Amino acid sequence: MGLLQHANLSLKFRFVCFVVLLLTLTIGVFSYYLLKIQRNQLMDVTREKLRDVADTIEKSIQTSMEVGRSQDVKRIIETVGSLPDLKQVRIFSKRGVILISNDPEEVGATIDKEEMELFRQQKFSTVYDIKLLEQPVFRIVRPIMNEPRCYRCHGANPNQINGVLEVDVSMQKVHERMASVRRFMTTSTLVTLAVLMVSLLFLVSHLVNRPIQSLITTMRKAERGDITARVIPDDTLEFGELGRNFNSMITKLQKAQHDLEEMHDQQMERVDRFATIGELAAGIAHEIKNPIAGIGGAIQILMEDFPRNDHRREIFEEILKQIDRIDQDIKDLLSYARTAKPTLEEHDINKVIQQALFLIRDRAAQQRVEVLTELSEKLPSIEIDEKQIQQVLVNLGLNAIQAMPNGGVLKITSAVDDSSQDPEFAAIRVEDTGRGISPKNISKIFTPFFTTRHTGTGLGLPISQKIINHHHGTIEVKSQPGDGTCFTLRLPLTRAGFMARGE
Repeated sequence: MGLLQHANLSLKFRFVCFVVLLLTLTIGVFSYYLLKIQRNQLMDVTREKLRDVADTIEKSIQTSMEVGRSQDVKRIIETVGSLPDLKQVRIFSKRGVILISNDPEEVGATIDKEEMELFRQQKFSTVYDIKLLEQPVFRIVRPIMNEPRCYRCHGANPNQINGVLEVDVSMQKVHERMASVRRFMTTSTLVTLAVLMVSLLFLVSHLVNRPIQSLITTMRKAERGDITARVIPDDTLEFGELGRNFNSMITKLQKAQHDLEEMHDQQMERVDRFATIGELAAGIAHEIKNPIAGIGGAIQILMEDFPRNDHRREIFEEILKQIDRIDQDIKDLLSYARTAKPTLEEHDINKVIQQALFLIRDRAAQQRVEVLTELSEKLPSIEIDEKQIQQVLVNLGLNAIQAMPNGGVLKITSAVDDSSQDPEFAAIRVEDTGRGISPKNISKIFTPFFTTRHTGTGLGLPISQKIINHHHGTIEVKSQPGDGTCFTLRLPLTRAGFMARGE
């Protein structure tokens, strides 16, 4: 059953069946009309022969009667009636009484109703195909008219019928010949179809199936990971082109895989290097943090010894600012190296956004940046670490403000994410109208220590990405130089959202 189903689905089987069916219908219709034409031709020939026989008999009878040898008529009828295929020859009167016949036993009998009906309808000189029980016959019924040479014996009436000649010819041989031709054509048709089927199977297997199977085998090898597999191009134009295109595709795939492996190795080297640098930086930062704190405390103690109008206090205040900056950089470095896993609790994300904006409003006002919000009231409480998400929002907000040194608009929106078929996420967008990010830098902004500002550490966005990843969310960026930047945070609304992220 499986083999039959496979055959039914194969292209070769369908193609051969279609061609055989088409040829069968074509040859069948052609043979039918050819047999019909041959039969009609044989029938026409037989009719002409029958008419010739009837004419010959009629002329012989008239000649014999004219010379007064009426006894020769019976002999003529009996002689002609003994010829092959002549089934019956006889003459009957207008009343249907048989006068002369090649069968002496029916002389004096009356003809059947069918023959009498043909005579009464005066359907003369016409050959009729009579379907008898024993065998089919052709019959001609022809009147013997009273001609002037017959006046001496039959009177001078020109419209008088002296008798009716009937000749029956057997069509058995014609039908046997037609049956023989029919058998021959049927046999030749079957043999032709068998030869064509075998030839088609061979041609399809050699020209179509073999290259297709070769291509399928090579594709399966490539599917299993063997991208060194190649198709041997076929001699035919179409399959040769297909094989060359497939080989070209596999070659490009092999090159892409090689490039991907190289890129993966490079990324792994970078990861290892960053991991080493991170561990080293964390250790150094930890060792620096305490001395820096001591230096800061000592500077503050020394400042107390100077009066407020002493210009040296300004120098010490600047030193304290730089110490605070170093301390903040160390905190960022330690935060990236040792980002704690979030403590998830239910919070109103809109309130968290408002708290983050409260921390950056003064900085925004100083740089003439207008802060706008569009916060959806349909958002439910979601499970987040409030401090970490606030840190991310503050970092993104400060970056946006710094990107607008001449003022602009900072817009923060929140809504249920409608960008995908999964509604289990909240979308928070932080948009600015600043200078934007160049295409060559946009792929590097989440790389640790990458920054375009001389005062930055390049850890703000990597820390933010790490926090969002720990929340099983995503952070995306879209930017065009001169048209501003938009960061989109997607956070799961429920625990089901965590499952949707595959965690």
